Amino acid sequence: MSKKTYINLLEYAKGLYGKALNLLEPGECDDFSVISGSIILIVGLEKLTKSVIYKVNPLMILLEKIEFKTLVEFRQGEDFNNRNTISFENALLRATELYPNLNAHKQDIKSIINDRNILMHNFGYLDIGNLEKKVQIKVADFTESICRECFESEPSEILGQETWSKLKNNRDAYKQAEVLELNTRIKHLKRLLAQGETLPCDPIHISEDTPQAPMCCPVCEENEALVYFDIDWDIDIDHREGVVFGAYPIPIPTKLKCTCGFTLQEHEEVDCLLEDQNSKIYDEILQMYLGDDYD
Repeated sequence: MSKKTYINLLEYAKGLYGKALNLLEPGECDDFSVISGSIILIVGLEKLTKSVIYKVNPLMILLEKIEFKTLVEFRQGEDFNNRNTISFENALLRATELYPNLNAHKQDIKSIINDRNILMHNFGYLDIGNLEKKVQIKVADFTESICRECFESEPSEILGQETWSKLKNNRDAYKQAEVLELNTRIKHLKRLLAQGETLPCDPIHISEDTPQAPMCCPVCEENEALVYFDIDWDIDIDHREGVVFGAYPIPIPTKLKCTCGFTLQEHEEVDCLLEDQNSKIYDEILQMYLGDDYD
């Protein structure tokens, strides 16, 4: 009879991160290495997220309805291994409730959870290059916050120096390339504008009631460009009882448009351009959207 091995949530996460990063060597992996590595890395992040909830209270990750018997088991020291646990989506909501500073990453992690679901259950066209970049950036950012906020440790202490260095270096390289590409494009557009040429940007048509906030246009540096937002909703729900406790709007920057002709239509690029202005602009949008209900 084969020997069973006990693996806790954190060990699961560390092992999956290591295996995923072996498949995600920048510039050296084929499409299916990217797909497989991305799935494994996101599952590793799910384990890490659940581990911080489990650390607070093991009952918080159980899918089953908590009965008196479960409470007795908890009091007797049961670790609840091999029990059905909540989905990654619900784990994310609970982790951000327990550690509010993680909320800054909520929309990004929701996005890669959706990517994982598409990879697991669907088929069709995939932007492999964008997937490879996006998953490693978002997983690295959230992992770093989890380690420092929840474990009060450096990521290298939690994941191991080799694993964290590889993930961090990949993340930093992708971010630098993203910023450089956008900055290079903006410089090119500035030259065209100075020469009196029409900017080769795609036109944007936005309804008047779309939430928006102004920022200085990085191309003409004279006009106020408008940043447009979608509003997502974070629903606080007890899935076992089917009770909704509340709903909270989350602004997502989606497009940017200036009268000089400069436009952006990729969320990541608009977010990158906003940088340190995010918090102020998000507050403006929420104040505009909620009115007197925003405090």
